[in-house]
Amino acid sequence: MNPCLICHEPQLKVFYEGPVRTGSFGKQSNFHATITECPRCGARHLPPMVADLAAYYQSGEYRNDLEQGNAVEKYFELTDDDQPHKLELLGMHEARGRMVADIGCGAGPFLDLVKGFAAGTIGVEPNAAYHESLRQRGHTCYPYARDALAEWQGKVDLAVSFSVLEHVEKPREFLAEIKALLKPGGRLLISTPNADDFLLEICPAYAPFFYRKAHLWYFTERALRELAIRAGFGECRVVHRHRYDLANALLWLRDRRPTGLGALKLDARLEAAWKSGLEAAGRGDYLYAFLS
Repeated sequence: MNPCLICHEPQLKVFYEGPVRTGSFGKQSNFHATITECPRCGARHLPPMVADLAAYYQSGEYRNDLEQGNAVEKYFELTDDDQPHKLELLGMHEARGRMVADIGCGAGPFLDLVKGFAAGTIGVEPNAAYHESLRQRGHTCYPYARDALAEWQGKVDLAVSFSVLEHVEKPREFLAEIKALLKPGGRLLISTPNADDFLLEICPAYAPFFYRKAHLWYFTERALRELAIRAGFGECRVVHRHRYDLANALLWLRDRRPTGLGALKLDARLEAAWKSGLEAAGRGDYLYAFLS
């Protein structure tokens, strides 16, 4: 067993053994995967299940695994409605008049949202299927953050990276490369699934759905803070969010499968208490971290 890639702890422990999701909802692999946990930093790791990880994302195979394809308009259809929430969390003032980079931007819906008031926009995206469209819409485009360093090192005011960290092979190096793009005082906002998701504790059937072929890393708040420090950031403010209603949890317990949002009509006050309670306890399904 290899040492932890984040903190170099040599003695990792097996945290989970079993099936993992391979793509779209409900698709599982035909073999059992092993996920380890580092006792020092708390990060959980699934070794890559594809031989060439870079080619997996550059070629668009990842999106084909999700059964979503690589068409730009399809990407917008699936992700446009998520973007205002991200901007609300960030604050419009953080991007106004600033140079903004989105690391792992996909087809660029967040960049489209801020382009009208940001000083400039940079899209970093390995999937070449989106590059022409990104440039046509006025975004400077690179495959990886390291490719942008020659022109933009120390020049970016704000970087964001939504739901990307869990995919990368070396998360510490990934964050360090983004940090190199930032101006002194620049900020990075990242998001990733929460490995302390309450549903993992109360519903064992949820684990094979939560753990995924494409997600190599699973972070708790503690693990995310440790990673940020080791990547060279001095501050890490974590915000917890829970995106799913109480009905989703109840139906997971009953049916042991995903049912989506709104499957049961429950009182709005109960739903609000469910979400706010999980967020306050750090047990929601998603983490957002502001790094500087």
